[in-house]
Amino acid sequence: PQWVSSIFLSLFVLLHAAATAVSAFSLSSFPSLLPSTYTIHEVPIDQSSPDNTQSTTSIGEQIKNGESIIQIEDIVTPDECKYIIEDVLRHDAEPTTLEKPGLVRLPTRAAAERASAANIPCAAPLSADVDNLLHVILKRTASVMTEQIPSISELLFDGESVCRLLDTERLKFSSREPAINIYTPGGEFLAHKDAQAITVLIPLSCPEQFQGGGTSFWSQDSRGHRVEDPTIILKPSAGTAMLFGGCVTHAGVSVEEGTRVVFVASFSCATEVSPVIMEHRDIYGDSL
Repeated sequence: PQWVSSIFLSLFVLLHAAATAVSAFSLSSFPSLLPSTYTIHEVPIDQSSPDNTQSTTSIGEQIKNGESIIQIEDIVTPDECKYIIEDVLRHDAEPTTLEKPGLVRLPTRAAAERASAANIPCAAPLSADVDNLLHVILKRTASVMTEQIPSISELLFDGESVCRLLDTERLKFSSREPAINIYTPGGEFLAHKDAQAITVLIPLSCPEQFQGGGTSFWSQDSRGHRVEDPTIILKPSAGTAMLFGGCVTHAGVSVEEGTRVVFVASFSCATEVSPVIMEHRDIYGDSL
């Protein structure tokens, strides 16, 4: 009967509205900006240097020269980490031919569109909610760079505000980035350089949630990853951003047990020589 159909239609509309409200409420509970200032640490890659805690150069210079990893504490809240991890693991994404076993890269929607236009294999993009939240997090990180670390804009982005470059879509990202990388047992990312102005790498999983893992780095005077062990391996707390330069050799250490989820975005200022639409194939390690 028509009245039964009307009831079912009304119920469907109510359920859809409720689901939409829950989703909107979940995202609205995550503020775009948290503290007015964030705690920032400079971590020298070469820990053997006698004056590694007394750098006389600006943070921008340290990043550009590949001397330090800059850590920004709590750039992502615990609730945001939990929300993203639960969402990406729920989708049980399949790896592409570019990934090695134990690693899946889930791009943002814009990154997936760029990859598709360049005929690069790409996993299904992130959900709309997580996509939006990652943009908020990247904007938050760019704000810290602009407000608290002005030497980054001055030396790495031709004096332009990183926030403004992001807002006006004048950043060139590495292939299939920004993205979420999911590491499961055996998953690793071999040694490589990002060759961008800066990389933002944010672990979303607590170090206690996996064995192995972390990010390894080689100093500029190292003889190379084929000859020497990493100079330093970092496993910061969940939500801590790591910033480093495109000349730094680094790797995702193999996960032995558990699941490690990280957010990564490597980017430079887009120019006429290397515009935003430029896309290159991923070279996963051992290409230096």
